[in-house]
Amino acid sequence: MRLTPLSFCVLPSRMTLRNTPGGYDDWDSAAQQAFDANTLFHDVFASEEPGKIYAVGPPLKRAFRTLLKAADLRIDGVPAKMNEISQSQRACVVEITAPVDTAKVLEISHPSMATRIAVSPSALAQYKGARAMFTLSRNNTLDWVRDWAHFHVDTQGVDAIVLFDNASDAYGADALLEVLAGIDGLKTFDVIPAPFQYGPVGDGRERTSVRYLQFGLFEIIRLRFLGQAYGALNMDIDEMAYGPDGFTVFDAAKQSDEGFLTLPGGWRYPAPGAPPTHAAHVLRATDDAEMYPKWCIDPAGPQKDKSWRTHGIKKLPDQLQDGFGFFHCRMISESWHYDRSEYTDLTLETDPLAQSLLGPRAD
Repeated sequence: MRLTPLSFCVLPSRMTLRNTPGGYDDWDSAAQQAFDANTLFHDVFASEEPGKIYAVGPPLKRAFRTLLKAADLRIDGVPAKMNEISQSQRACVVEITAPVDTAKVLEISHPSMATRIAVSPSALAQYKGARAMFTLSRNNTLDWVRDWAHFHVDTQGVDAIVLFDNASDAYGADALLEVLAGIDGLKTFDVIPAPFQYGPVGDGRERTSVRYLQFGLFEIIRLRFLGQAYGALNMDIDEMAYGPDGFTVFDAAKQSDEGFLTLPGGWRYPAPGAPPTHAAHVLRATDDAEMYPKWCIDPAGPQKDKSWRTHGIKKLPDQLQDGFGFFHCRMISESWHYDRSEYTDLTLETDPLAQSLLGPRAD
């Protein structure tokens, strides 16, 4: 139960920056500024193997890969070797090894720069056996965070949370720490400031493919925090997972052949004039459209060494089970991407399942 820093490395703007994507020159200034051109690593942390550390960040691309290959890398002053093991085009994972017992500092020396990065400790033991939920949040109302956590502790047996705070300016990260500290049933949690650009808004492939932060944090979650958890549930603050009475998403994932559970979802809406709470989201559209799924995984199961993605695992078909899914609460949002209140043309009806699961928790 702590406010936990990342050991990141952001290069100065005077240096060669990350290669920009195609179409970048035609973007507006807001989109260009949202592109992360400077971050080398989001986090550098220890593995459970002596002398091996992980460095995780946005994709290296040509410029940063060339820089690292030309640099002198050392762990605690001992020459080190680098091995890139990335599985995604939106994140890099680098193994760095040296014959040392306990890695404390990564040193990078290059003609254009020199830096020392403290090696963060592994938190795998802290979350071993936990039923853990994780997300990335920015400026979400604290009551929303509280209700989201309460709901999943009460209905899914969540007993651990890892919450990344993406540079909220409505409050400090310590406010999130206080919220989670007040949730009965949580055995452990971390609130982790993540002061990086999320990436440009917009739906085009050129923009979505350079939203690097979430994919980097997935790798940090998998390798530093939840790799030995009983289960890991990916749910945003506006998303509420559900399953058949008495059977949790964690049990379903753990007991499945693939160690993975796909959660289909759909928008749920509040009645006109209702307060923007999760409990008010008991209406659905009569022609409810299918949306991208979320998921729960057994991190030590059959998918153990595969990277996690926003809506699943690459090349793994959806792993659906009857009765499991999630409600996507339309107005639990700061509308940072688009105006979510634009749904007045929809025909809405009461969803009995949402009403039974969400409604009774209204205060």
